[in-house]
Amino acid sequence: SLTDGRKFDSSRDRDKAFRFKLGKQEVIRGWEEGVGQMSVGQRAKLICSPDYAYGNKGHPGIIPPNATLIFDVELLSLE
Repeated sequence: SLTDGRKFDSSRDRDKAFRFKLGKQEVIRGWEEGVGQMSVGQRAKLICSPDYAYGNKGHPGIIPPNATLIFDVELLSLE
């Protein structure tokens, strides 16, 4: 979510886990570093400053420029 509480995406709402590979630049830097330190079954709040998220460009139509993002993340499995 954004710092004002607006939700921009939720894999929980879709009832489908978000899958990605660490180290492949598939996700923002905040996820690479935050999820990379988690253990299976752990839940964490990741607060990503713009330089660890989408920076000064944002993601047009979804995330404004220079946005700090807050994620509620649960690591379900590792492969």
